[in-house]
Amino acid sequence: MQFPDYSRCGVNIMASVLRYFGTDNGHSGLPELDAILSRRKYRNVVLMLFDGLSMNALETHLSKDSFVRRKVSAVLSAVFPSTTTAATTSIQSGLEPGNHGWIGWTLHFEKLGKSIDIFMNRLQFSREMAGQQSVVMSQFPYTPITEMITSSKKASGRCVSPFDDVIVNNIDDLFIQTSRLMREAGRHYIYAYWPEPDHLMHDKGCRHETVTRVIADIDRRLEAFLSQLEPDDLVLVTADHGLVDGIPEFFEDHPALEAMLRIPPCVEPRAAALYVNEEHIEAFPQAFKAAFGDHYLLMNQKQALESGLFGKGPMRAELPSLIGDFFAVSAGPYALYQKREHCRLTGMHGGLTEAEMNVPLIVLRSDKGEE
Repeated sequence: MQFPDYSRCGVNIMASVLRYFGTDNGHSGLPELDAILSRRKYRNVVLMLFDGLSMNALETHLSKDSFVRRKVSAVLSAVFPSTTTAATTSIQSGLEPGNHGWIGWTLHFEKLGKSIDIFMNRLQFSREMAGQQSVVMSQFPYTPITEMITSSKKASGRCVSPFDDVIVNNIDDLFIQTSRLMREAGRHYIYAYWPEPDHLMHDKGCRHETVTRVIADIDRRLEAFLSQLEPDDLVLVTADHGLVDGIPEFFEDHPALEAMLRIPPCVEPRAAALYVNEEHIEAFPQAFKAAFGDHYLLMNQKQALESGLFGKGPMRAELPSLIGDFFAVSAGPYALYQKREHCRLTGMHGGLTEAEMNVPLIVLRSDKGEE
C-alpha cells in the first residue's frame, strides 16, 4: 500500500500557485514549482488535468522517449481516496479531502438520511435528483481557487472543462479555448480539465488499445501546444489518480455479513464507508475478514480518522459520519459492492496501490523563455 503524501500532491501545487498570485491558504507549496514560479512574472499559469493520466498509464502506453514522459518533472502523490471527486475538489479548492469533505462518488448525509452521488446530485442507485441545487455544495461549500485569484486582482481565474465556466465538448475545444483565454489581455490562471483517459479505462480496462490511442493523442497535442507557448506562459500538466483493472466482490455472496449493514456501502468501491447495525459492531471485523480475507485494510472510524489518509490539517466536523462505522481500503485489485447489479466498471480507482497513487507533474515552457 502507498499512503498519500500531503507534502507532495495537488494541494501543494495549488498552494504554490496561490502564493504566486498573492494568496496563502496555509499549505506548503512544492519547492521545485516555487523555484520555477520565482524565475519570472508569467502572464499565464495554466494547470491542465487529464483524468486518470497517472505515471502507470504513461509508462504502460507511451515509450520512454515520448514527449510527455520526457517532460515529467516530478512524480507526485494522489490525495485519498484516489478518485476524481476528492482529487479535483482538492485542485479546485486547495484543500485536503478531510477538509473539503468531497471524499468520493457517493456520500451518506446522516442529517438528511440520504446517500447521494454527489457530482450527479442523484440519490444512490437512482435517477432521482437529490435536490434542485447541489446538495454537496450546500452542505460542504468552498471557494474555488479561480475565484480566489480573481479576487486578488492580480490575475483572472478561469476554468475550461465539460462542466462549468468555459464549457467544451471535445479535446480540440479544450486546447482551442485554453489558448484563446491565454491570448486575452491581462494575466490569467486557467484550470483546464479533460475526463480522459479515465472514462475510457472505466469502460474498456487499463490496457486496452483504445486507451493507448487516446494517451498517444494527448501526448501529440501537448507537444504541439508547447510549440505555441510564449516565454511568459507556464503550463503545468498533472492527473488526479491512476486506475487498476478491478476484481469485484459482493456482500450479497455473504448473506450473514450483508445483513449487518444498515445501508449500502458509500464513498467508493475501493475505499468503502461501511455503515453497520449497532448490534453487529463488535462482530463485524471478524465476519468481514472471514468473507474477504486480507483483500482490504479494514479500519474502524477512529482508526480511519487517525490514519492521516484524509490529510494532515483540520478535518470537517462531518468527516466521521462520511467514513461510517468502518472504512475498507483495497490492498490490491479488489472492489466492494453490495450487489452484482451495482458493478458496471472494468477499470477502477480509489485504493492505495502504486498504480493509483503516483501521478506526474509535467512542466511546459517555451524554449524562448529558457535562461
